[in-house]
Amino acid sequence: MSIKLLLEKANVPGIISYEVYRREGGYASVEKALRNMTPDQVTDEVKKSGLRGRGGAGFPTGLKWSFLAKPDGVPRHLVCNADESEPGTFKDRYLMEFLPHLLIEGLIVSSFALGSHHTYIYIRGEYAWIPDILEKAIAEAKENGWLGKNILGTGFDCEIYVHRGAGAYICGEETALIESLEGKRGNPRIKPPFPAIKGVWDRPTVVNNVESLAAVVPIINYGAEAYAKIGIGKSTGTKLISACGNINKPGVYEIDMTISVEDFIYSDEYCGGIAHGKKLKACIPGGSSVPILPANLLLKTAKGEKRLMNYESLADGGFATGSSMGSGGFIVLDEDQCVVKHTMTLSRFYRHESCGQCSPCREGTGWMEKILKNIEYGKGKMSDIDLLWDIQRRIEGNTICPLGDAAAWPVAAAIRHFRDEFEWHIRYPEEAQQRNFGLAHYADPLPAPQSA
Repeated sequence: MSIKLLLEKANVPGIISYEVYRREGGYASVEKALRNMTPDQVTDEVKKSGLRGRGGAGFPTGLKWSFLAKPDGVPRHLVCNADESEPGTFKDRYLMEFLPHLLIEGLIVSSFALGSHHTYIYIRGEYAWIPDILEKAIAEAKENGWLGKNILGTGFDCEIYVHRGAGAYICGEETALIESLEGKRGNPRIKPPFPAIKGVWDRPTVVNNVESLAAVVPIINYGAEAYAKIGIGKSTGTKLISACGNINKPGVYEIDMTISVEDFIYSDEYCGGIAHGKKLKACIPGGSSVPILPANLLLKTAKGEKRLMNYESLADGGFATGSSMGSGGFIVLDEDQCVVKHTMTLSRFYRHESCGQCSPCREGTGWMEKILKNIEYGKGKMSDIDLLWDIQRRIEGNTICPLGDAAAWPVAAAIRHFRDEFEWHIRYPEEAQQRNFGLAHYADPLPAPQSA
Protein backbone atom coordinates (compact mmCIF):
# COMPACT_ATOMS: atom_id res chain seq x y z
CA MET A 1 0.00 0.00 0.00
CA SER A 2 1.19 3.51 -0.76
CA ILE A 3 2.05 6.13 1.83
CA LYS A 4 -0.68 8.75 2.18
CA LEU A 5 -0.03 12.15 3.70
CA LEU A 6 -2.62 14.31 1.95
CA LEU A 7 -5.38 11.81 1.17
CA GLU A 8 -5.10 9.78 4.38
CA LYS A 9 -8.44 11.08 5.69
CA ALA A 10 -10.14 11.60 2.33
CA ASN A 11 -12.62 8.75 2.86
CA VAL A 12 -13.57 9.68 6.42
CA PRO A 13 -17.32 10.44 6.40
CA GLY A 14 -17.97 14.15 6.89
CA ILE A 15 -14.28 15.16 6.61
CA ILE A 16 -15.39 18.23 4.64
CA SER A 17 -16.82 19.69 7.87
CA TYR A 18 -14.79 21.43 10.54
CA GLU A 19 -16.00 19.20 13.39
CA VAL A 20 -14.88 15.97 11.73
CA TYR A 21 -11.65 17.46 10.37
CA ARG A 22 -10.71 18.75 13.82
CA ARG A 23 -11.63 15.44 15.45
CA GLU A 24 -9.28 13.69 13.03
CA GLY A 25 -6.36 15.86 14.11
CA GLY A 26 -6.91 18.86 11.89
CA TYR A 27 -5.21 22.20 12.59
CA ALA A 28 -2.52 20.52 14.75
CA SER A 29 0.16 22.00 12.48
CA VAL A 30 -1.22 25.50 13.12
CA GLU A 31 -0.93 24.97 16.87
CA LYS A 32 2.59 23.62 16.54
CA ALA A 33 3.81 26.35 14.20
CA LEU A 34 2.25 29.36 15.89
CA ARG A 35 2.96 28.30 19.49
CA ASN A 36 6.31 26.54 19.21
CA MET A 37 8.04 27.87 16.10
CA THR A 38 9.16 31.15 14.57
CA PRO A 39 8.30 32.05 10.97
CA ASP A 40 11.92 31.42 9.95
CA GLN A 41 11.83 27.98 11.57
CA VAL A 42 8.72 27.06 9.57
CA THR A 43 10.47 28.18 6.37
CA ASP A 44 13.56 26.16 7.31
CA GLU A 45 11.42 23.05 7.85
CA VAL A 46 9.90 23.43 4.41
CA LYS A 47 13.40 23.89 2.97
CA LYS A 48 14.76 20.79 4.71
CA SER A 49 11.77 18.72 3.58
CA GLY A 50 12.81 19.08 -0.05
CA LEU A 51 9.24 19.97 -1.05
CA ARG A 52 9.11 21.05 -4.68
CA GLY A 53 6.31 23.10 -6.21
CA ARG A 54 3.51 20.75 -7.23
CA GLY A 55 2.06 23.04 -9.89
CA GLY A 56 4.39 22.10 -12.73
CA ALA A 57 7.78 23.79 -12.46
CA GLY A 58 9.00 21.73 -9.51
CA PHE A 59 10.98 24.61 -7.96
CA PRO A 60 11.97 24.08 -4.28
CA THR A 61 9.18 25.64 -2.20
CA GLY A 62 11.27 26.62 0.82
CA LEU A 63 13.85 28.28 -1.39
CA LYS A 64 11.10 30.24 -3.13
CA TRP A 65 9.85 31.40 0.28
CA SER A 66 13.34 32.55 1.27
CA PHE A 67 13.43 34.94 -1.71
CA LEU A 68 10.51 36.96 -0.31
CA ALA A 69 11.53 40.56 0.33
CA LYS A 70 10.73 41.89 3.80
CA PRO A 71 10.97 45.70 3.66
CA ASP A 72 9.92 47.50 6.82
CA GLY A 73 6.34 48.67 6.89
CA VAL A 74 5.37 47.00 3.60
CA PRO A 75 2.69 44.27 3.72
CA ARG A 76 3.51 40.85 2.27
CA HIS A 77 1.06 38.43 0.66
CA LEU A 78 0.61 34.73 0.02
CA VAL A 79 -1.50 33.83 -3.01
CA CYS A 80 -2.77 30.29 -3.54
CA ASN A 81 -2.84 29.43 -7.23
CA ALA A 82 -6.01 27.36 -7.58
CA ASP A 83 -6.32 28.16 -11.29
CA GLU A 84 -5.89 24.50 -12.22
CA SER A 85 -6.41 24.80 -15.97
CA GLU A 86 -3.85 22.33 -17.37
CA PRO A 87 -5.72 19.75 -19.48
CA GLY A 88 -5.52 16.35 -17.79
CA THR A 89 -5.01 17.80 -14.30
CA PHE A 90 -7.68 17.76 -11.59
CA LYS A 91 -5.94 16.83 -8.31
CA ASP A 92 -6.16 20.35 -6.81
CA ARG A 93 -9.90 20.31 -7.44
CA TYR A 94 -10.11 17.05 -5.51
CA LEU A 95 -8.33 18.57 -2.51
CA MET A 96 -10.49 21.69 -2.48
CA GLU A 97 -13.74 19.78 -2.97
CA PHE A 98 -13.23 17.01 -0.43
CA LEU A 99 -10.51 18.29 1.95
CA PRO A 100 -11.00 22.07 2.05
CA HIS A 101 -9.80 22.40 5.66
CA LEU A 102 -6.47 20.78 4.72
CA LEU A 103 -5.84 23.64 2.31
CA ILE A 104 -6.98 26.25 4.84
CA GLU A 105 -4.66 24.74 7.46
CA GLY A 106 -1.72 24.81 5.03
CA LEU A 107 -2.51 28.42 4.13
CA ILE A 108 -2.52 29.54 7.77
CA VAL A 109 0.86 27.92 8.52
CA SER A 110 2.36 29.25 5.27
CA SER A 111 0.95 32.73 5.89
CA PHE A 112 2.56 32.70 9.34
CA ALA A 113 5.92 31.72 7.84
CA LEU A 114 5.73 34.46 5.21
CA GLY A 115 4.18 37.19 7.34
CA SER A 116 1.07 37.40 5.17
CA HIS A 117 -1.87 38.89 7.05
CA HIS A 118 -4.08 38.96 3.94
CA THR A 119 -3.91 35.75 1.92
CA TYR A 120 -5.77 34.99 -1.30
CA ILE A 121 -7.04 31.90 -3.09
CA TYR A 122 -7.33 32.56 -6.82
CA ILE A 123 -9.60 29.86 -8.24
CA ARG A 124 -10.38 29.15 -11.88
CA GLY A 125 -13.73 30.27 -13.18
CA GLU A 126 -14.78 26.79 -14.33
CA TYR A 127 -14.68 25.51 -10.74
CA ALA A 128 -17.92 27.35 -10.11
CA TRP A 129 -19.05 25.23 -7.14
CA ILE A 130 -15.71 25.08 -5.30
CA PRO A 131 -15.59 28.68 -3.96
CA ASP A 132 -18.73 28.03 -1.89
CA ILE A 133 -17.02 25.02 -0.29
CA LEU A 134 -13.88 27.02 0.46
CA GLU A 135 -15.75 30.03 1.82
CA LYS A 136 -17.72 27.80 4.16
CA ALA A 137 -14.49 26.19 5.40
CA ILE A 138 -12.92 29.63 5.89
CA ALA A 139 -15.97 30.78 7.88
CA GLU A 140 -15.81 27.65 10.06
CA ALA A 141 -12.09 28.16 10.68
CA LYS A 142 -12.68 31.78 11.65
CA GLU A 143 -15.57 30.91 13.97
CA ASN A 144 -13.29 28.51 15.80
CA GLY A 145 -10.39 30.93 16.21
CA TRP A 146 -8.04 29.76 13.46
CA LEU A 147 -8.41 32.96 11.41
CA GLY A 148 -8.88 36.61 12.23
CA LYS A 149 -7.17 38.68 14.92
CA ASN A 150 -4.65 37.31 17.41
CA ILE A 151 -4.90 33.66 16.37
CA LEU A 152 -4.45 31.31 19.37
CA GLY A 153 -3.37 34.34 21.39
CA THR A 154 -0.06 34.49 19.53
CA GLY A 155 -0.50 38.00 18.12
CA PHE A 156 -0.62 36.73 14.54
CA ASP A 157 -3.49 38.07 12.40
CA CYS A 158 -4.61 36.42 9.16
CA GLU A 159 -7.58 36.62 6.81
CA ILE A 160 -8.12 34.43 3.75
CA TYR A 161 -10.12 35.60 0.74
CA VAL A 162 -11.41 33.63 -2.27
CA HIS A 163 -11.13 35.34 -5.66
CA ARG A 164 -12.92 33.81 -8.64
CA GLY A 165 -11.21 33.95 -12.01
CA ALA A 166 -13.04 34.26 -15.30
CA GLY A 167 -11.80 31.08 -16.95
CA ALA A 168 -8.43 31.87 -18.55
CA TYR A 169 -5.64 29.27 -18.77
CA ILE A 170 -3.06 32.05 -18.90
CA CYS A 171 -3.98 33.06 -15.34
CA GLY A 172 -2.30 29.90 -14.11
CA GLU A 173 0.96 31.77 -14.78
CA GLU A 174 1.72 33.57 -11.54
CA THR A 175 2.20 37.10 -12.86
CA ALA A 176 -0.93 36.88 -15.04
CA LEU A 177 -2.76 35.62 -11.97
CA ILE A 178 -1.53 38.65 -10.02
CA GLU A 179 -2.69 41.00 -12.77
CA SER A 180 -6.14 39.38 -12.72
CA LEU A 181 -6.27 39.48 -8.92
CA GLU A 182 -5.67 43.23 -9.14
CA GLY A 183 -8.67 43.53 -11.46
CA LYS A 184 -6.75 43.89 -14.71
CA ARG A 185 -6.53 41.80 -17.88
CA GLY A 186 -4.64 38.59 -17.11
CA ASN A 187 -1.50 39.23 -19.16
CA PRO A 188 1.84 37.93 -17.86
CA ARG A 189 4.35 40.49 -16.62
CA ILE A 190 7.93 40.77 -17.80
CA LYS A 191 10.32 39.48 -15.14
CA PRO A 192 12.29 40.83 -13.31
CA PRO A 193 11.03 42.18 -11.01
CA PHE A 194 9.78 38.85 -9.66
CA PRO A 195 6.68 38.61 -7.45
CA ALA A 196 8.87 37.98 -4.39
CA ILE A 197 10.02 41.60 -4.79
CA LYS A 198 7.08 43.22 -6.53
CA GLY A 199 3.92 41.13 -6.69
CA VAL A 200 0.28 41.85 -5.96
CA TRP A 201 -0.24 45.62 -5.54
CA ASP A 202 3.54 45.98 -5.92
CA ARG A 203 4.07 44.21 -2.60
CA PRO A 204 6.32 41.19 -1.96
CA THR A 205 4.27 38.10 -2.86
CA VAL A 206 4.65 34.33 -2.89
CA VAL A 207 2.45 32.31 -5.23
CA ASN A 208 2.11 28.56 -4.57
CA ASN A 209 -0.39 26.04 -5.85
CA VAL A 210 -2.96 24.12 -3.82
CA GLU A 211 -1.07 20.84 -3.42
CA SER A 212 2.17 22.59 -2.42
CA LEU A 213 0.43 24.49 0.37
CA ALA A 214 -1.50 21.44 1.57
CA ALA A 215 1.81 19.55 1.80
CA VAL A 216 3.05 22.04 4.40
CA VAL A 217 0.67 20.43 6.92
CA PRO A 218 2.35 16.98 7.06
CA ILE A 219 5.78 18.60 6.90
CA ILE A 220 5.10 20.53 10.11
CA ASN A 221 3.19 17.68 11.77
CA TYR A 222 5.75 14.95 11.12
CA GLY A 223 8.89 17.03 10.68
CA ALA A 224 11.04 17.79 7.65
CA GLU A 225 13.37 14.87 8.22
CA ALA A 226 10.56 12.30 8.19
CA TYR A 227 8.99 13.91 5.11
CA ALA A 228 12.32 13.95 3.23
CA LYS A 229 12.80 10.22 3.83
CA ILE A 230 9.74 9.51 1.68
CA GLY A 231 10.50 9.35 -2.03
CA ILE A 232 13.90 9.29 -3.67
CA GLY A 233 16.67 11.81 -4.41
CA LYS A 234 15.29 15.30 -4.91
CA SER A 235 11.77 13.92 -5.32
CA THR A 236 10.80 13.88 -1.66
CA GLY A 237 7.41 13.40 -0.03
CA THR A 238 4.30 12.27 -1.86
CA LYS A 239 2.78 13.52 -5.11
CA LEU A 240 -0.82 13.62 -6.26
CA ILE A 241 -1.40 12.27 -9.77
CA SER A 242 -4.48 12.91 -11.91
CA ALA A 243 -4.75 9.74 -13.98
CA CYS A 244 -7.04 9.72 -17.01
CA GLY A 245 -7.35 8.48 -20.57
CA ASN A 246 -7.56 4.85 -21.69
CA ILE A 247 -7.17 3.23 -18.27
CA ASN A 248 -9.49 1.09 -16.17
CA LYS A 249 -9.38 3.26 -13.05
CA PRO A 250 -9.10 7.00 -13.73
CA GLY A 251 -8.86 9.15 -10.63
CA VAL A 252 -6.59 11.00 -8.20
CA TYR A 253 -3.80 8.94 -6.62
CA GLU A 254 -1.14 9.75 -4.04
CA ILE A 255 2.24 8.17 -4.76
CA ASP A 256 5.59 8.29 -2.99
CA MET A 257 7.58 8.70 -6.23
CA THR A 258 9.53 5.46 -5.87
CA ILE A 259 6.92 3.53 -7.88
CA SER A 260 7.70 2.74 -11.51
CA VAL A 261 5.56 4.08 -14.34
CA GLU A 262 4.79 0.50 -15.36
CA ASP A 263 3.51 -0.41 -11.90
CA PHE A 264 1.48 2.79 -11.72
CA ILE A 265 -0.28 2.00 -14.99
CA TYR A 266 -0.83 -1.72 -14.51
CA SER A 267 -1.26 -2.28 -10.76
CA ASP A 268 -4.77 -2.69 -9.36
CA GLU A 269 -3.97 -0.17 -6.62
CA TYR A 270 -3.64 2.61 -9.21
CA CYS A 271 -4.70 2.73 -12.89
CA GLY A 272 -5.59 -0.96 -13.20
CA GLY A 273 -4.14 -1.39 -16.70
CA ILE A 274 -5.21 -0.26 -20.15
CA ALA A 275 -8.96 -0.27 -20.75
CA HIS A 276 -10.59 -3.03 -22.84
CA GLY A 277 -7.40 -5.11 -22.81
CA LYS A 278 -5.66 -2.95 -25.39
CA LYS A 279 -1.96 -2.14 -25.61
CA LEU A 280 -0.27 0.98 -24.30
CA LYS A 281 0.76 3.31 -27.11
CA ALA A 282 1.89 6.49 -25.40
CA CYS A 283 1.39 8.77 -22.42
CA ILE A 284 1.57 12.45 -21.56
CA PRO A 285 2.88 12.12 -17.99
CA GLY A 286 2.57 15.64 -16.59
CA GLY A 287 -0.36 17.47 -18.14
CA SER A 288 -0.92 18.47 -21.76
CA SER A 289 2.05 20.86 -21.97
CA VAL A 290 4.76 18.25 -21.37
CA PRO A 291 6.20 16.04 -24.13
CA ILE A 292 4.36 12.85 -25.05
CA LEU A 293 6.35 9.62 -24.71
CA PRO A 294 5.86 6.39 -26.69
CA ALA A 295 5.40 3.25 -24.59
CA ASN A 296 8.99 2.05 -24.85
CA LEU A 297 10.41 5.33 -23.57
CA LEU A 298 7.66 5.74 -21.02
CA LEU A 299 8.40 2.46 -19.29
CA LYS A 300 12.21 2.67 -19.46
CA THR A 301 14.74 5.49 -19.33
CA ALA A 302 17.41 6.15 -21.92
CA LYS A 303 19.73 4.05 -19.71
CA GLY A 304 17.42 1.05 -19.93
CA GLU A 305 16.28 1.33 -16.31
CA LYS A 306 12.67 1.26 -15.18
CA ARG A 307 11.31 4.79 -15.38
CA LEU A 308 10.00 5.99 -12.03
CA MET A 309 7.15 8.38 -11.27
CA ASN A 310 9.37 11.24 -10.10
CA TYR A 311 10.93 14.47 -11.34
CA GLU A 312 14.38 13.12 -12.21
CA SER A 313 13.39 9.83 -13.82
CA LEU A 314 10.63 11.24 -16.03
CA ALA A 315 13.06 13.89 -17.30
CA ASP A 316 15.92 11.43 -17.90
CA GLY A 317 17.68 12.16 -21.17
CA GLY A 318 16.00 15.49 -21.73
CA PHE A 319 13.11 15.91 -24.14
CA ALA A 320 14.75 13.61 -26.71
CA THR A 321 14.00 10.55 -24.56
CA GLY A 322 12.21 11.98 -21.50
CA SER A 323 9.40 14.25 -20.44
CA SER A 324 8.43 15.97 -17.19
CA MET A 325 6.46 15.38 -13.99
CA GLY A 326 4.75 18.70 -14.71
CA SER A 327 1.45 19.19 -12.90
CA GLY A 328 0.86 15.46 -12.47
CA GLY A 329 -1.76 15.11 -15.20
CA PHE A 330 -1.15 11.54 -16.38
CA ILE A 331 -2.91 11.04 -19.75
CA VAL A 332 -2.73 7.48 -21.13
CA LEU A 333 -3.29 6.64 -24.81
CA ASP A 334 -4.01 3.14 -26.07
CA GLU A 335 -3.00 1.61 -29.41
CA ASP A 336 -6.05 2.98 -31.25
CA GLN A 337 -5.44 6.63 -30.42
CA CYS A 338 -4.29 9.04 -33.14
CA VAL A 339 -1.37 11.22 -32.09
CA VAL A 340 -1.96 13.66 -34.93
CA LYS A 341 -5.54 14.26 -33.85
CA HIS A 342 -4.57 14.68 -30.19
CA THR A 343 -1.77 17.09 -31.10
CA MET A 344 -4.20 19.13 -33.20
CA THR A 345 -6.63 19.27 -30.27
CA LEU A 346 -3.91 20.51 -27.92
CA SER A 347 -2.73 23.10 -30.45
CA ARG A 348 -6.29 24.39 -30.75
CA PHE A 349 -6.41 24.75 -26.98
CA TYR A 350 -3.16 26.71 -26.74
CA ARG A 351 -4.11 28.93 -29.68
CA HIS A 352 -7.39 29.74 -27.95
CA GLU A 353 -5.74 30.39 -24.57
CA SER A 354 -2.83 32.53 -25.78
CA CYS A 355 -3.18 36.04 -24.37
CA GLY A 356 -1.78 37.44 -27.61
CA GLN A 357 0.86 39.58 -25.93
CA CYS A 358 3.86 37.91 -27.63
CA SER A 359 4.02 37.60 -31.43
CA PRO A 360 5.66 34.13 -31.53
CA CYS A 361 2.87 32.68 -29.39
CA ARG A 362 -0.01 34.73 -30.81
CA GLU A 363 0.83 33.91 -34.42
CA GLY A 364 2.69 30.62 -34.03
CA THR A 365 -0.01 28.77 -32.11
CA GLY A 366 -2.52 29.65 -34.83
CA TRP A 367 -0.18 28.52 -37.58
CA MET A 368 0.46 25.20 -35.86
CA GLU A 369 -3.24 24.57 -35.43
CA LYS A 370 -3.94 25.31 -39.12
CA ILE A 371 -1.17 23.03 -40.35
CA LEU A 372 -2.23 20.21 -38.05
CA LYS A 373 -5.83 20.59 -39.22
CA ASN A 374 -4.64 20.28 -42.83
CA ILE A 375 -2.73 17.10 -42.02
CA GLU A 376 -5.59 15.60 -39.99
CA TYR A 377 -8.24 16.39 -42.61
CA GLY A 378 -6.36 15.16 -45.66
CA LYS A 379 -4.89 18.41 -47.00
CA GLY A 380 -1.35 18.09 -45.66
CA LYS A 381 1.98 18.02 -47.50
CA MET A 382 5.21 16.31 -46.45
CA SER A 383 6.85 19.71 -46.13
CA ASP A 384 4.27 20.60 -43.46
CA ILE A 385 5.99 18.34 -40.95
CA ASP A 386 9.27 20.22 -41.16
CA LEU A 387 7.35 23.50 -41.21
CA LEU A 388 5.63 22.52 -37.95
CA TRP A 389 8.99 21.69 -36.43
CA ASP A 390 10.40 25.04 -37.48
CA ILE A 391 7.44 26.99 -36.08
CA GLN A 392 7.53 25.30 -32.66
CA ARG A 393 11.29 25.88 -32.51
CA ARG A 394 10.78 29.60 -33.07
CA ILE A 395 8.08 29.80 -30.36
CA GLU A 396 9.97 27.94 -27.61
CA GLY A 397 11.94 30.26 -25.35
CA ASN A 398 10.82 33.41 -27.14
CA THR A 399 7.80 34.46 -25.09
CA ILE A 400 7.27 36.34 -21.82
CA CYS A 401 5.62 33.37 -20.10
CA PRO A 402 5.81 29.57 -20.49
CA LEU A 403 2.59 29.27 -22.53
CA GLY A 404 4.70 29.45 -25.68
CA ASP A 405 6.81 26.54 -24.48
CA ALA A 406 3.65 24.67 -23.42
CA ALA A 407 2.31 25.00 -26.96
CA ALA A 408 5.60 24.07 -28.65
CA TRP A 409 6.63 21.01 -26.63
CA PRO A 410 3.64 18.77 -27.49
CA VAL A 411 4.15 19.42 -31.21
CA ALA A 412 7.90 18.83 -31.03
CA ALA A 413 7.51 15.57 -29.10
CA ALA A 414 4.76 14.29 -31.39
CA ILE A 415 6.96 14.82 -34.44
CA ARG A 416 10.06 13.47 -32.69
CA HIS A 417 8.46 10.21 -31.62
CA PHE A 418 5.59 9.73 -34.09
CA ARG A 419 6.76 11.25 -37.36
CA ASP A 420 5.71 8.06 -39.15
CA GLU A 421 2.13 8.74 -38.10
CA PHE A 422 2.20 12.24 -39.56
CA GLU A 423 3.60 10.84 -42.81
CA TRP A 424 0.92 8.14 -42.91
CA HIS A 425 -1.82 10.80 -42.62
CA ILE A 426 -0.35 12.67 -45.56
CA ARG A 427 0.16 9.58 -47.75
CA TYR A 428 -3.21 8.00 -46.98
CA PRO A 429 -5.57 10.85 -46.06
CA GLU A 430 -8.81 8.95 -46.71
CA GLU A 431 -7.82 5.94 -44.64
CA ALA A 432 -6.65 8.18 -41.82
CA GLN A 433 -10.05 9.82 -41.56
CA GLN A 434 -12.11 6.67 -41.96
CA ARG A 435 -10.77 4.48 -39.17
CA ASN A 436 -9.38 4.66 -35.66
CA PHE A 437 -5.69 4.89 -36.15
CA GLY A 438 -3.42 2.47 -34.27
CA LEU A 439 0.04 2.62 -35.81
CA ALA A 440 2.77 0.80 -33.87
CA HIS A 441 5.67 3.03 -32.90
CA TYR A 442 9.32 2.23 -33.36
CA ALA A 443 11.47 0.71 -30.62
CA ASP A 444 13.69 3.80 -30.63
CA PRO A 445 12.64 7.46 -30.91
CA LEU A 446 12.50 8.74 -34.44
CA PRO A 447 15.13 11.36 -35.28
CA ALA A 448 14.10 14.98 -35.42
CA PRO A 449 13.76 16.51 -38.89
CA GLN A 450 16.91 17.80 -40.53
CA SER A 451 15.72 21.38 -40.05
CA ALA A 452 16.10 20.92 -36.28
